[in-house]
Amino acid sequence: MKSRILLSNYLVYALLFVLPLIVYHALAGFEFLTAWDDGWMVFNRHTTDGLGLPNLADIASETNQGQYSPVNQLIYTILHSIFGLDPLAFHLMSVLYHAINTCLVYAFVKALLGLRERENVKMISTTAFISAILFAVHPMNIEAISWISASKIPLYTLFGLSALISYMRYLKTGKLGRYALSFVLFVLAFLCKEQGCIIPIAALFIDWYARRNFRDKKIWLEKIPFLAIIVCGGLYTLSLRNIGWIEHYVGFPMWQRLVFASYSITEYLTKLIVPTNLMYIYPFPMMPGAPLPHRFLIYPVIFAALAGAAIYFRKYKLMVFGALFFLLNLALTLHIISMSRISIVSDRYVYLSSIGFFMPAVWYGVNYVMRLSKGKRIFVCVLFGAYLFYLTGYTMKHVEVWENNDTLKKDVKELLEKRKIEEQKHVVPKDSISEMGMGTYRRFLETLRATSLRKGEDKDVGCTERKADGTSA
Repeated sequence: MKSRILLSNYLVYALLFVLPLIVYHALAGFEFLTAWDDGWMVFNRHTTDGLGLPNLADIASETNQGQYSPVNQLIYTILHSIFGLDPLAFHLMSVLYHAINTCLVYAFVKALLGLRERENVKMISTTAFISAILFAVHPMNIEAISWISASKIPLYTLFGLSALISYMRYLKTGKLGRYALSFVLFVLAFLCKEQGCIIPIAALFIDWYARRNFRDKKIWLEKIPFLAIIVCGGLYTLSLRNIGWIEHYVGFPMWQRLVFASYSITEYLTKLIVPTNLMYIYPFPMMPGAPLPHRFLIYPVIFAALAGAAIYFRKYKLMVFGALFFLLNLALTLHIISMSRISIVSDRYVYLSSIGFFMPAVWYGVNYVMRLSKGKRIFVCVLFGAYLFYLTGYTMKHVEVWENNDTLKKDVKELLEKRKIEEQKHVVPKDSISEMGMGTYRRFLETLRATSLRKGEDKDVGCTERKADGTSA
């Protein structure tokens, strides 16, 4: 019996590993997006200078245009040393990350549910399997996988999920080796992406879900090494960066950023349920300093309703955990703190957060379906199968947008024309905070024009320079 269970488990992992390879097989023929960050994220001296000690020291001690991701950069360097600048090798790297992460989602969900629902093994396995499949095929993950410059997100997820899985095994076994492994994996995640700093907080959520006593000093002592790395790593990263760019990214007041945050959360949830009209740029709804469109005022109300629902259903612990996990992994990307970003939302940011949505949705969904009559269960399963077919088909079709610079730019021309009209209508007071924000948008539009339009097409879509009195130069 035990050998049969092990064989079944291996088959599940094999299926979950192969599925992303099939869904993203088209990436084998894709190019670098040199006009959209690959030109500096991948094509840089750290990538091409080899694996000698001087270059390795530079990778560990230098940033690349404000980006500090030494583990991700090291992998670029290794790939270049073996394959040169062959896009196939780099795209295969990203797909392999996603395949491994799909298996890790399965292991993570099983481990987490096992902390509280030990007796319901079949339900746990079913929930973990369906959650992993949704993660593997969902169109919202296209950007993180297809765009080589975003590879640090699936790589950070790989180490982050591994760290949390190892932490849960430590809780189960009490073995310090599991705790030490969790710490090492956390450090690697943090060196892939600064969002790794949230992993200890996620561990605290796991402690809560596992019914640990927060009055026990052991819980807090366990987090001290993690906190020390966050503080030291954060200070070191800031010391490496030229933070002068911050003055160029002041434009939206706090109350508007809070509205944008509520909009972003609603948008991410909506697109996770029904992914439509996915883009690689979702611009802010107005220029800095311009009035906020009235329709955006509904989003704080929606967020308040969602928060109220979470409080009302707080007895459903997995739902609460999922909501906290979802928000935690988005917290640093919601523009509450000003970010040097040109999009109000980005699909890639929901890559890890999506697990917090899929897991409780599947758990409670399967529980509900199991109480239906046989005929209704079959009907629901057919509908869900059609839904998975839609997600997979959308992903395999939409991934073609990321094939090369030409395919990526097709959806941008209309956006540029609309944004030009808005910029011409909006007059910004001289020396205002919003004028600095406007400068960010002008640079954004200039970048899009240069990278997204065919030669000769930009004469009617260009960015206009503005004199102090607001007239076009």
